[in-house]
Amino acid sequence: MPFTRLLTVTLLLLPALACGRDPRYLMEKKPIAEVRHMGFRQDIPESLRGNAVFDRAVFTREGHYLVTAGRGIRVWDPGTGALLRTISANLGDGNDLLIADGTHHRVLARQSAPAADGTKANGLGLWDLRDGSLAGVIPDSYEDPAIPVGITAAGDAVVFRGRQLETWALNGSERRQVIAPPEGLQFCQRGTANHVTYNDKQCFELSPSGRWLAVTAWNAADRTAAPRPFEIDLARGTLSPIPLTDGGDHGGASGFAYSADERTLAIGLQDGMWIRAKGVTEGPVGEQSGRFVAGDHKRNRFLTPMGFTAHDTRLIALGDQLQVSTFDVADGTVVGRVLPPFEDWEGVFRLSADGSRAIVYRFGADILVVLDGVRGTQRGFLCPYFCNRFHNPVEVPYAVSPDGRRVASGGRLGAGLWDTDADTLIAPLQDPTRAPRPPLTPE
Repeated sequence: MPFTRLLTVTLLLLPALACGRDPRYLMEKKPIAEVRHMGFRQDIPESLRGNAVFDRAVFTREGHYLVTAGRGIRVWDPGTGALLRTISANLGDGNDLLIADGTHHRVLARQSAPAADGTKANGLGLWDLRDGSLAGVIPDSYEDPAIPVGITAAGDAVVFRGRQLETWALNGSERRQVIAPPEGLQFCQRGTANHVTYNDKQCFELSPSGRWLAVTAWNAADRTAAPRPFEIDLARGTLSPIPLTDGGDHGGASGFAYSADERTLAIGLQDGMWIRAKGVTEGPVGEQSGRFVAGDHKRNRFLTPMGFTAHDTRLIALGDQLQVSTFDVADGTVVGRVLPPFEDWEGVFRLSADGSRAIVYRFGADILVVLDGVRGTQRGFLCPYFCNRFHNPVEVPYAVSPDGRRVASGGRLGAGLWDTDADTLIAPLQDPTRAPRPPLTPE
């Protein structure tokens, strides 16, 4: 064996040997025995392989629409998978959240076409989901693009624009509020402290009603300083620090999660998470106002709170290497936990709005895993057209319905709407503006 190849194989084997694992998994990646399918699904005919193409998707929280984005925006019936309308839009940064609100019938997303001189961007577009028209634009500059945050129950678009937070009318005609960070600090506008697993979490979180925004801010003069958590009351336009009251050094805040009743806020930290009862935002806070929950993963101890479930009595959180745990909110104990196999710990995490289902994409096996958010257990698998074959896959874009019972998936092999409990195709996502998919190449 040539030396360079021997060195490569040795480096690949080192992690397995260090962990006392059988190194043969690197050479013999076997399919998951419990999954009915391996490779292409033989039970779905070619005619039901949807031709829609998208890189981002989201169900609106109340369940009125499924919205996909890629080369333009598509609006679908979330129950039947029927295409309702096509919105012509040249979309920009795929790192932004795709904001869709079915109550106010708006989708908020970046337009990407720059001006001829390259100095200006087109800002954030506000499209009407009912007729596809462009309702307005929130302007920005190329140097300081506007970052979409969400839409409030009162009907305001919330964005980071420049160095501050702003709210705008949903037709882009009026800027209603401007909230600046504390002196010497800068709002974190995207991303989290932990990039091990792809997920929808950012370093900010809009509460379900849109009344509150939790956000981290960092010292612009000292990038090594830990990010500090703050809460903005969008009804009053006020900003308050969020104290972490046990006196420990937790390495700064990252992600957040609000309970459905907005009375509890969970804060992700480098060594665990803080579950904090709201109501006190300044000064010392007693023990009754919060509880620190330590992470226990052997490699990294961070916990990213993904969402509340079971009528706000439980909280599902993401740890390192796709460790998914459900905690009891009252006492912080682990109710249930799902860990992937050692060789399949990279992937994507998506959670239903009610927290009842988490759908995890495991990159190695190229499969979606259905988890029970209330019990912290694995319910089953979902195989969208192709799965369970270790083959250097391309990430599957997908979205989870508000109740967790449906998943919309796209990808190179087809697009469809799926039943998460039965692992069956509800309907293909067919786009009449696109050519049919070419026939599959036999394996």
